[in-house]
Amino acid sequence: MMLSRVADHQYWMSRQMERAENLARLVRVSEEMLLDDETLGRGSAHEYWTPVLAATAMEGAFRSLYPNPQMGDVARFLTLDLRNPDSILSCIRQARENARSVRDKISDEMWSEINALNLFVTSPEGLQLLERFPQAYYEKIISSSMLFDGITDATLTRDEGWNFLQLGRFLERADKTSRFVDIKTQTPEGLDPTAEVLQWGTILRACSAHAPYRKSNGTEVSLERVLDLLVFSTDFPRSVRFSVRMVDEMLHNISGHPTGQYSNECEKLAGALLAQLNFSGTTDVLSKGVHAYIDELQVSLNNLGQAIFETYVKLPM
Repeated sequence: MMLSRVADHQYWMSRQMERAENLARLVRVSEEMLLDDETLGRGSAHEYWTPVLAATAMEGAFRSLYPNPQMGDVARFLTLDLRNPDSILSCIRQARENARSVRDKISDEMWSEINALNLFVTSPEGLQLLERFPQAYYEKIISSSMLFDGITDATLTRDEGWNFLQLGRFLERADKTSRFVDIKTQTPEGLDPTAEVLQWGTILRACSAHAPYRKSNGTEVSLERVLDLLVFSTDFPRSVRFSVRMVDEMLHNISGHPTGQYSNECEKLAGALLAQLNFSGTTDVLSKGVHAYIDELQVSLNNLGQAIFETYVKLPM
């Protein structure tokens, strides 16, 4: 068994890269959505960003740092504000620091990519790109994170370190996909049908799910079909169910116990959450209420993250 410190650094390096990527996806499509709204003459930036901040659990921090928010403050808070520990820049810097701490446990190519991304986000060229072409800036972060994942898969031995990297990646992905779905529940009701379609389209594009959705469902957008894809799909790699299944698999790879059994609390919680997702569907979500269901899902994911910490990182007194 590797040292708990090493496992923790690898786990969090992967989570922070995934978090930075998902925030970049969210800000990119949000900026596009705002441009559409301005073109169509609807709403305001403040009205649009409030559900995003609420669903990502950053609204309180934003309000305390920006008591009188101006145009562009939310995007700045989510992208470059180091006072926000979950901003894109904060996540990339923390991921790079974790990578430095386990430099001898990752490949040279992984180190080069994460270091290059860390340099890019605050370089003069990067900041100029953010100012002039923000979509291209966020695309660069997304592409770099996906490249980092590909390099990891192509260059790292399938040992415990690789399993902890995948564990962090998929647990964070399950968390963010569920939060993206929750954005819609934070939006005031009564939107016209065009605005509804645009908002669901924004959420699907944030998850790279727009093309898979259209392939299965055509152009008609409905809540039930979005939930089927983003929460319950067994083969879409960014769905909550797929991600939790991968978390369950990685935990059993680490412990060496067969899937379906459990040897510790985190395996028990992962198995219970996966069973819940396997044996429920959109009717269960709608009967409970989307926000209430996502809230319970978030609690389960947070408890699972805590159990992973207590099982593999926290040292006995």
